[in-house]
Amino acid sequence: MARKSKDSLAEARTYAFKLLSYRSRSIKEMSDKLGRKGFADDQISSTVSYLTEMGLMNDESLASDLYRLSTDYKSLGKRGIKTFLLKRGIDRDLIDHTLVDHTSDMEERTALEFALKRMETLKRYPFDVVKRRLWGLLQRRGFSYEVVKKVVNSLL
Repeated sequence: MARKSKDSLAEARTYAFKLLSYRSRSIKEMSDKLGRKGFADDQISSTVSYLTEMGLMNDESLASDLYRLSTDYKSLGKRGIKTFLLKRGIDRDLIDHTLVDHTSDMEERTALEFALKRMETLKRYPFDVVKRRLWGLLQRRGFSYEVVKKVVNSLL
């Protein structure tokens, strides 16, 4: 199926600016959005190059911002952070570079803080239910088996 091409480069840039007004985008996200909107490949590459040159799009700074967001507010483990960054269109090599300083101590601390918050709502349940739910919550957030085991055992 041939894509219907939009008219001009100016329209592509206008749409890109509109998208960036909502939130920061990775190069892949922007390219995909512009492609779905019907812009031609040369318009997409020109728009992305322009935004990158202007400093409005930078995957490295976006990756570090998303990393901080995923640890400070989302309470994600290393695997969860990788998944989150991949969904946002960050390159795997850049993800590995971003996570190079992420230690197991940091992951344990994040998991423990998250688990302590969740214990408030789980304390009315029996021990085995609390243990199972806490284990599942931490695993779904992307924490490793070792970290989950250590945190659950320390709390229970």
